[in-house]
Amino acid sequence: MAGRRFNPTPMVFVAMILVMDMGVGVSASIPTQSEELPPQERPGNWPPALMCGDAECEPIDRSIRAPPFDAGFPVEDEGWWFGYWYDLDSDGMDDRLQRIIAGQRESVSTTAIIGLDGRPTVAIVVDYAWHPGPSDTSALREVLESHGWEEEGSWFFEMDILDSIVLDHVPVSALIEIWQLDGVVMVEEQNVIVPFLDTATRGSKVRDSEVYDETMRDFGYDGSGIVIAILDTGVDNEHFSLDDFSDDNDDNENDPDDLPDPKWIAGCDAVSLNQNECNNEGTYDPDDGDGHGTHVAGIALGTGDSRRINQGYAPGAYLVDVKVMTDTGGTNSAATLKGINWVTANVDTDWGNNDSSEGIQVMSMSFGSLGDPNGDDPGDNGTAADARAVNQAAEAGIVPVAAIGNDGRRRVTSVGAADQAITIGSIDDKDTIGRGDDSIASYSNSGPREDDGDNNREEELKPDVVAPGSDIMSAAHAASTSQIPGTPKPLAEDSYTEQSGTSMACPAVAGLVAVILQISEEEGLDLDPAEVKQLLIENSEPKGEASEPDISDTWNEKYGFGIIDGNLLLSALLGDGGGGDPGGNTTEPPPPGDGDWLVYERPIRDSWLVEGETYSVRGHIDEDAETNGTIEEVQVKITYTYKPEGSPTQEEILVDWHTAQGTVNWTTDFTIPDFEEDEINALQIKISVQARNEWDQWSNKQRQNHDIGRVGLTLDSPSGQNAVEGNVQFEGEYETVNGGTLQWRIGKGDWVDERTYAGSGGTKDMFNFIWDSTQHPDGEQRISLRFVSSTGVRSEEVRVSLEIDNQPPAPDLIFRSGITVSEWGIPLSETYVNSFVDVSAEIRNDGDQSATNVVVYLLEEGTRKYELNIPTIDSGDIVDVTLYWNPLTVGKRGISIALDPGDAILEIDETNNDQSIEFDVIQRPEGVDLAFSNGAFTTTPTIPRPGEQFQINARVNNLGSSAAEGIEAQLHLFTERGWELTSSTTIPRIEGGSDWTVSFAQTKEESGALKFRISLSGPVLSDIDWSNNQAEWSILIEKSTVSGGRALNFQTGETPVDVIDLDGEGIVVTSKDGGLALYRLNSNKGMTACSNMLEEKWSGDFVSAPTSDGIAHIVWTRRFLDTSGYLKQTVSYSTIDSACEMRPIQDLMDPILLSDGKYWGIDIDVDDTKLLVAGYHRDLFTGGTYQDLTSIFILEADAPTSSNDWRITPNAISDIDVVAGYTDPVQIEYGEEDGHILYQSMRNDTTGIDRLGLWYAHGDIKQSSWTYKKAVGDHASLPQMKVKTVDDEDRLVVAWKEGSGINSELITRVVDDTFNTIDNSSMQISARGLSQIVFSETSRGIQIMHDMVGSSGPQVHYGMINSENPWMAISNRISDGWLHSVSRSPDSGEAVIIHTSTQGWVIRTVIDDSKPNTGAIDILEELRFQLGLDEGSFNILVGGIAIAVLLLCTIVLGVMSTRAIRWMGGRRRKTAQGVVMLEDDVVDVIDDDDIPVETIDTSSIVEVVGADVETTSQRQDRRQRRANQQEVAQMSPDEPNLTPPPVNQGMIAEPIPPMGEKPPLPGLPPMNKPVICPECGSRFDVAFELKMTRCPICALRIDL
Repeated sequence: MAGRRFNPTPMVFVAMILVMDMGVGVSASIPTQSEELPPQERPGNWPPALMCGDAECEPIDRSIRAPPFDAGFPVEDEGWWFGYWYDLDSDGMDDRLQRIIAGQRESVSTTAIIGLDGRPTVAIVVDYAWHPGPSDTSALREVLESHGWEEEGSWFFEMDILDSIVLDHVPVSALIEIWQLDGVVMVEEQNVIVPFLDTATRGSKVRDSEVYDETMRDFGYDGSGIVIAILDTGVDNEHFSLDDFSDDNDDNENDPDDLPDPKWIAGCDAVSLNQNECNNEGTYDPDDGDGHGTHVAGIALGTGDSRRINQGYAPGAYLVDVKVMTDTGGTNSAATLKGINWVTANVDTDWGNNDSSEGIQVMSMSFGSLGDPNGDDPGDNGTAADARAVNQAAEAGIVPVAAIGNDGRRRVTSVGAADQAITIGSIDDKDTIGRGDDSIASYSNSGPREDDGDNNREEELKPDVVAPGSDIMSAAHAASTSQIPGTPKPLAEDSYTEQSGTSMACPAVAGLVAVILQISEEEGLDLDPAEVKQLLIENSEPKGEASEPDISDTWNEKYGFGIIDGNLLLSALLGDGGGGDPGGNTTEPPPPGDGDWLVYERPIRDSWLVEGETYSVRGHIDEDAETNGTIEEVQVKITYTYKPEGSPTQEEILVDWHTAQGTVNWTTDFTIPDFEEDEINALQIKISVQARNEWDQWSNKQRQNHDIGRVGLTLDSPSGQNAVEGNVQFEGEYETVNGGTLQWRIGKGDWVDERTYAGSGGTKDMFNFIWDSTQHPDGEQRISLRFVSSTGVRSEEVRVSLEIDNQPPAPDLIFRSGITVSEWGIPLSETYVNSFVDVSAEIRNDGDQSATNVVVYLLEEGTRKYELNIPTIDSGDIVDVTLYWNPLTVGKRGISIALDPGDAILEIDETNNDQSIEFDVIQRPEGVDLAFSNGAFTTTPTIPRPGEQFQINARVNNLGSSAAEGIEAQLHLFTERGWELTSSTTIPRIEGGSDWTVSFAQTKEESGALKFRISLSGPVLSDIDWSNNQAEWSILIEKSTVSGGRALNFQTGETPVDVIDLDGEGIVVTSKDGGLALYRLNSNKGMTACSNMLEEKWSGDFVSAPTSDGIAHIVWTRRFLDTSGYLKQTVSYSTIDSACEMRPIQDLMDPILLSDGKYWGIDIDVDDTKLLVAGYHRDLFTGGTYQDLTSIFILEADAPTSSNDWRITPNAISDIDVVAGYTDPVQIEYGEEDGHILYQSMRNDTTGIDRLGLWYAHGDIKQSSWTYKKAVGDHASLPQMKVKTVDDEDRLVVAWKEGSGINSELITRVVDDTFNTIDNSSMQISARGLSQIVFSETSRGIQIMHDMVGSSGPQVHYGMINSENPWMAISNRISDGWLHSVSRSPDSGEAVIIHTSTQGWVIRTVIDDSKPNTGAIDILEELRFQLGLDEGSFNILVGGIAIAVLLLCTIVLGVMSTRAIRWMGGRRRKTAQGVVMLEDDVVDVIDDDDIPVETIDTSSIVEVVGADVETTSQRQDRRQRRANQQEVAQMSPDEPNLTPPPVNQGMIAEPIPPMGEKPPLPGLPPMNKPVICPECGSRFDVAFELKMTRCPICALRIDL
């Protein structure tokens, strides 16, 4: 048969799979621009608008937001700045500064100089939304210096207790730029601080006198052991009234250290710019060049020298001298802020003087802001920096006492305006002890304070109390009479002077507070500043009519709550029968007497009294009585009558006969019980009073009876069970005395008077009123009701929560957070142009209907840059929105997020759908800046195998704006000989702002670490920064494989907590509905929900330890309700297997009330059958001592079957300084002998700055109070530890994170039990955004997995640490996403990992190649793992391949069927036999009439059908010619280059001569030249003279 050679062509088929996210948002609406409104006129009391050039400045971002990476969280209440008093236009700039900027006024700073702008500089306070960090201070300095500010000689003080920076010498021209700095929420003008200028102490009933007996001094209370800080002009403490307690010193040249009992213990000159004069130790002793401070100190705590005449209120108190005003008296508030900051920092300082002089308990401030001379300034509302600093001091435990001021009008000044300050007014006592002639001083300011908008009207009641302040005699300073500068200042001795002012009343109360605190300490009362203030308010002598009766029935705008009264305070502190037996003061009933010597003042005769209220029985001696003589004592008895049901009226003693406080003016307090609670029908209170004179004669019993009533309220409807709309009727019952007013309020808003009822005596009646719910927004509202009697007694509030539903159901999209610009989750303050960043925010549907197809725009300067469509946001749901931005313009760019920009969704409120910020886009550096970004190194494959070639890949970024060319990249490997150059390659070009991946092929024969270095250079390369042109990394070489990921699908709101590997199968634990849910993992990592919950009330901690027995030990914290209904917490233990079966739960720790403490941060270690558990324990009760202590507990058991099998070590490590619940879990490990713990606690060593540190401890597990503790990490978190015993010594493999955000670093070490590094086995790598580190133990070493943020987003990395022959290989990038949890059972051949991905949660494994055979292998699953595909994608791939194979089989079957039909038809045709001659070469020379070569099947037989003779003869001729050519070639072997002569086409060749005959030799043929086709690669020869030919195979034209 004739045929041709079979030449098959390779067949390639490609299975293409496209996985698309079809979430597309379409909006056909085009938002219409609203008509531009004409500019609104600013109110007349507003300052001029801030102008930026010719236009009004854009508002700054004053929102509450997260701090940048190097700033701290705020120490003040967030949002305080929205109520700042001097900011009427709410723009964040002090109105006074705005007027200075506009030229309407000039600076009032006492330190002003002329700035470069030609105007006097200002002193300001710059307030931030967070606690300012290095970036904030640097930016502020940069602005200041650009306007000519010089730091030398200027204030620049960073406050610890405020989120503020205090500075002066600020040019006016710099104010707007400072205001526009990121994070600035308020720029305040500093206030100009000025000072407010032997009968007083006796009139206050502190010292004994002929008028008042039983004073505080009579009982031995003089403020001993209490420390008072005098913030003033300094104190000349060498004055004999202020030098020592004993007054034995008579040499005023002695320093405090020279005295055996000095009063002065510390000092600070806050006015000075020299930091040594206000150091932490308080060693500097400021002098007083003005005299104000010395006089104030003498009033508060002076001893009165050896004569003891001009004695202060607390002569036993210690002195701390804080100079906050200059020797001329005035200064800016910078010094006062610095002084308050210093005092607060030293609240617990041990001054080393003696056991009692510790810390600072009282702060006296006789100063305030300078008032407006025109009288238009009402003072402050408590939001200025001065007042906020005072509040912070009070929160720290210092009682702040402040003068109200000397303007003689309604004005409450800076420090006195603080909510927590005890603000003091002044009375004129006319230099008499008796109080009958006391009156308010003409200069003393009045109240109330301006409203700060917090709905707490009681805080506006200033002054709090008043004290004597006119013509007060106290210590005089040493005034200099010399006019020559530099003349030594004279020393104070024992002179005294009179001064008047609220400045004198303030230290009087400061001294009185010191006495209160002394009594508090001795009586074990432990009063805090708020309680001291309340004690003063409730136990002062009221004066004047009530100025705000709706708030208080005793407060007067001038006198406050009254004149300080030592007797009343003593009675309140020590007890006088207020509501019960006074104890120790009860006497026998007095005998009958004669004469009415006493006069009742309170309660007023015939007035009604109210159950549950406290009253004072007060009166005085009738001076007109002739027979009373001198009264020695007054006796009081109080009873009540009641009528039991079915019985006659009975009388019971409420307070038996006892001695009242005082005689001339006598008083005793009592409280009427709430009789209704005891179901007692009380009728009357009966008061009996009797006096005894110096001759032991008794007066008549003088009696008063008072009817008893109640003030109460009950609500019958609405019940709150159903939603309400429109008018709502409230109904109920009230009970009152002498009428009153029914009030209601929403939430914590102001009370609204609804209806006033008249009445006399006790009344009980029904009430009803209509409440218009349409005046309030839809949603749940809490309405409170109360009844206020005409005498000001308030009932208990009755509350009901109503669901208001007036509007039709609709969504309401709002922003729940500010806008954050970040890169892969790390917040940014600026970014390069043409970079890619995330813009995110939290939004919430606050409406009562779902919002569907929510379109979200990202706008840059009003132009849409990105669009997102959210299918559904249910009512109440919170959604994190992330949009992507590629800024292309340099400068400050305004970016906005717009919700539903086309208003396609009908919302309740359409005005809250936009939020904007300004963000800096900076130009890339000019030139070339090549760098290796974080996470730049990868390998192919991800885990290289020993003995096999792999690639090291490095991503090179050009951070500059110019292209880099001719870059040489060199690879160096670290060997025993050091760094050795191994390979190099050339990168042709990297454009500015672009990147290039360079690769190097390598092979390593052994498993272990490979450390390499890649460097960049070039002959023409000019780099801006050469320091980032080289980077080192290490990778792990081992026989392991990373499997493909499999998606984990959880329910909405459900998140994984932990994964537990159980040798091929396992458990996934998730957080769901406040509990812990369980899922089973099969061998293919498929997940099935278990029927049981692990825990219903999870408390936030969970840890597991799988074993080789197919179970895992689990420990967690949980909450539960005890039998009394209290919510408690404990630590629980159990085991779990792969079927989700658990053993009975064992509670390991004593249940603790959530209000009493917390357990958290637990860890577990397993050693065969022994278990070791540790965690943090915060105890607010601490064995009944009420000390707040945090410690680490340890629990140990051996195969426990019940809670009793566990042994507890309660305080292995004590006194840990951390915030409960805000640390990572402790790490505990068994050692050869001791236990080892890594834990977190605050540290301030080496730097003196408090920061969260990492500590190591070891000790006997059975003993408390481990002694070996060592600080090992700084700004540390995420600790991990495993302990291995090598040569009978414990070796610790440890890792942790230091820093945060872009400054995060991964620290790994191998150390001994003293935490010293072994064989330099330590590594510290940059790991930007590090959020998780996990250790797993294997026979090869410790597997370490961690995450970090690379150039393409978050990455999961894998490495190994070997402790025996210490080496580290960290780290190989094995996946994208954030690492969550890792688990590996002891006998498992794989580590199971859960991490995030762009599609959600993913589970994958790192598989050891030498893993044991775990049973039958699913080939498809193994293939899927090797391809790295999740189950869905793999199924699509398999389906696609199956379809492709089916189509291919169909095509092949069709072709074969066609050929079979042709073959069957050919059998009926005439067949010519022939011979197929196979040639060695494809083609030598092809004639024009040859058959074209085609890619068809030429197998088997060549059929010649219907061939004519002409065609046959042509083929025979051609074969004959070729045969002749072969004959010639064989006959001429020595002439290989000769070519047989051509034979004319169409002619018959001569037959071959018979054998033995030599044919004639042919002539010399013409020369040919070889040709290779560039298209198909065929080779052939053509005539030498040809200029062009075509390929005989593919017909390509070839130019020769």
